[in-house]
Amino acid sequence: MKRAVAIALIALAVVMVGCGRADYSADVSFDDVTAVIAGAGLQVCSTETSETPPPGAVEERAYEVDADCATDDGRALVVATAYGSASDRDAAAQRFEVQSRPAASGAVWTLGPFTVRVSGERDADAVDALTDALDAKDAK
Repeated sequence: MKRAVAIALIALAVVMVGCGRADYSADVSFDDVTAVIAGAGLQVCSTETSETPPPGAVEERAYEVDADCATDDGRALVVATAYGSASDRDAAAQRFEVQSRPAASGAVWTLGPFTVRVSGERDADAVDALTDALDAKDAK
């Protein structure tokens, strides 16, 4: 059993190294994050700025998004967090990746100095649209 766990961890490490991260120095702002949401065909239903961002973070905003804000079923939570350094951003993305088990419970990308996390009671179409829009912006 220990051997199987060790092999699985090695395989995971190899996959994670190959994933890479987005260029930290890319000129990206919170406006770009909301443009990605709009580009995915989604509306921002509400926005909240965190008073206590995570360690290493400069600012964090949470967006509740949906294709139609008139209903509240299937909304996704998109959390964009700006970090002061690439190492802080990458460590935060890695922590989220490790903690998001099972994988269906959320996803994280890096986009310039940001991590962009998607979670919540979301429908698959919204996540697919966000994934395509983030990919188009070279998020990783």
